[in-house]
Amino acid sequence: MKLLHVLKTLPVAALVVLLLMPAARAGASASQMTLMQDDSQLLFTTDERRIETITEMQTLGVDVVKFRLDWASVAPSPNSKQKPSGFSGDDPAEYNPAVWGVYDRTVSAILDHGMQPYILLGGRAPRWASGKTRVTRPDAKDYGRFVQAVGTRYSGTYKKDPSPLAQPLPRVGKYSAWNETNLKFWLAPQYSHGTPVSPKIYRGLLRAAHTGLVNSGHGGDDLFIGELLPFARSGEAGREKVRPIEFLRELACVDRKYKPYKGKAARDRDCQNFKRLPGTGLAYHPYTLPGGPDIPTPNKDDASVGELDRVVHALDKLGRANRISKGWPIWATEFGYQTDPPDKFQTPIKRVPNFLGEAEWFSYRNPRVATYAQYPLVDDRLTNGGSGFQSGLRTHDRKKKKGVYEAFERPLYVDLVTSKVVEVFGGVRSAAAGQKVKIESKLGKGSWKKLGTATLGAQGYFDRKFQVSKAADRKFRFKLGKTKSRTATAHRRR
Repeated sequence: MKLLHVLKTLPVAALVVLLLMPAARAGASASQMTLMQDDSQLLFTTDERRIETITEMQTLGVDVVKFRLDWASVAPSPNSKQKPSGFSGDDPAEYNPAVWGVYDRTVSAILDHGMQPYILLGGRAPRWASGKTRVTRPDAKDYGRFVQAVGTRYSGTYKKDPSPLAQPLPRVGKYSAWNETNLKFWLAPQYSHGTPVSPKIYRGLLRAAHTGLVNSGHGGDDLFIGELLPFARSGEAGREKVRPIEFLRELACVDRKYKPYKGKAARDRDCQNFKRLPGTGLAYHPYTLPGGPDIPTPNKDDASVGELDRVVHALDKLGRANRISKGWPIWATEFGYQTDPPDKFQTPIKRVPNFLGEAEWFSYRNPRVATYAQYPLVDDRLTNGGSGFQSGLRTHDRKKKKGVYEAFERPLYVDLVTSKVVEVFGGVRSAAAGQKVKIESKLGKGSWKKLGTATLGAQGYFDRKFQVSKAADRKFRFKLGKTKSRTATAHRRR
């Protein structure tokens, strides 16, 4: 139907509403990729399970597969206080060959299935690289050598077998340095006498990681920083966590007004003679508060998936101040909702499909967000202590979570713009660009009626607004061929 004909047939009031409605922001909508991580199903498992998992990720439409290459797991004598005699650390051949083999097979399988591997470098240090008492404050020089060894191994030219007929291991071009650097569990201490310390520690690790990648031929590849948690709850800030935006400022040696630290404040933070931070983007874990994606985090230095503009603004200020390169993207690299069942203390599973759809819509609308993430594919085993993550698409016994699995396969979110206007967002992440979906709605027990069609974009998404009577009372869905999405009602955000 021609646009002019549509406009002529609308009532004046509806026409005014549609003309005044802001258009959906472009950017990530055309290029946002899907990233998934599930180390327990990819790494220290059988080869059959690894291939089964990677094949399922491919079938689901995943673009990037992330895993943690654990420093302590490949390092020699990881529990010793003394570094092995003669160990340099920058040569892959010095590390555990059997454990390296697990990562080699994982990288190769990811690439063989048409996806991109993303390596998180470290997360646990060997004791000899961490001082006498802890593994959460690694030595930056030792870490840089480890990163160089990883970069060398996955440079695309490295052969673990010197035979002339041996093929080199594949190249990997996406890395991040350390995990959840604003959390005490991964990097400690977070504070000392009220001043954040973890950003100073991490600054050294980040620069060492960058040097290691440059020295191994990855100077033009991606290095994402942070893997930051999105908020600190009451009692955590000031002790166990540094709020993410505060962490970024401290990492870049600027105060709350984004002015460089000087004098004693600079000396306390090792910020003298600051040089621009290396990296090509921010790795971020945009988890939400229990009530869902549109529940705001109260502190402006926090940001969940619906508040990523706060992070964008911080990155832009740091870019303008030449503390980082301008225009950094946000790579969401870990996200999900823990469900009840199986964990009775988590989000009721019936609410999770709607939460997932809304979260992905928030992500899609932000032009600086490069990826939407799912962590993990399969739940960890739930123990009496409640350990692990129950945010998978499958339960620990590998059964699909009703509603949740489908919500990831075919995301759907309907935003109630006004009483007569809705924005319908959805997608089929495994579908080819250019395919058309039919969007339908129904009122009460009536039959499904066609609202219109939409063309899937490069990553399988669509986003359209419709005028429809009694929008708040309707149900919505979309169809691709004979395949139907789940049913959703229009949601009025807080």
